[in-house]
Amino acid sequence: MSILPLKAADAPAAAKLAGMKRIVFLGDSITQAGDYVTDFDCWLAANGLKSEVINLGLGSETASDLTAEENAGHLKAHGFGRPTVSERLDRALTATKPDLLVVCFGMNDGSSLPSNDEGLKRFSEAITHLREKALKSGVKRVILCTPPVRDDKGNASLKFHDENLTRYTEWLLTKRTARWDVVDFHGPMRKVLDEGRAKNPTFLISPDGVHPNREGHWIMTRELLTQSLGAKLDGVSSAEALFPAHGAEIRKLVDQRMDLRFNTWMTKTGHKRPGVPGGPGSKPGQPIEQATESAAAITKQVEALMTAKP
Repeated sequence: MSILPLKAADAPAAAKLAGMKRIVFLGDSITQAGDYVTDFDCWLAANGLKSEVINLGLGSETASDLTAEENAGHLKAHGFGRPTVSERLDRALTATKPDLLVVCFGMNDGSSLPSNDEGLKRFSEAITHLREKALKSGVKRVILCTPPVRDDKGNASLKFHDENLTRYTEWLLTKRTARWDVVDFHGPMRKVLDEGRAKNPTFLISPDGVHPNREGHWIMTRELLTQSLGAKLDGVSSAEALFPAHGAEIRKLVDQRMDLRFNTWMTKTGHKRPGVPGGPGSKPGQPIEQATESAAAITKQVEALMTAKP
């Protein structure tokens, strides 16, 4: 991995990514939406890091294998059952060969699994299996992220959902004592949500209660960078602010490159969810060689903006 001159404050953080030529993200629709992944990639660009970032998040996906009964509601509502990461994990790891794998599941598990110790056991076993398989495949580092907050907006019938996510979070955080890499999204997001709601009853970081807005995704980015790398982000409130000039233009290009790679690698690895490249009846992404050239052209545009005068 090529490293350009860095700000002194960020050099120690960047050093922790030495040798991480390819970084892959796995997760559900929150990861597929990709804002926190794009923001993470912007931090790499702002600090001269040339790692290739690939987003393999898939909407509706669970870490846990579901029973037909547990999947029946989603099948009836959407015409397809929730996909499970176990179905595609081997293909994804074999095809992309990541050096660093970032994993964020739980939101769909929390709405599908029993709200008791059995549900927690199944989630924990699924995450443990995923981590072990990734490390055995040659991944150098696996970062597991706790799930974002489920905002029930005062609806008592939905309270169970975030209670499940809290259970998953608490379990994941205990694994730090076993030297697992665990980044906590849930705790910081809950803190921001509760403090914001106390000041303004209509405050939101997830408009639909599930999918974070840009502010919510930035919280995820911030916690990923600070907790896993020790990055210095004091006073930085968005990915655009990582750059001294042309921040919005740069982020837009980084996001375009992310979408390009997403379409290509999801097509390459395949899955069972309709409506997403690589799934049944979906438009495929570019072939890898073509996508690599297209991504390189976007990277040149990013680099030109980073050296351009304000």
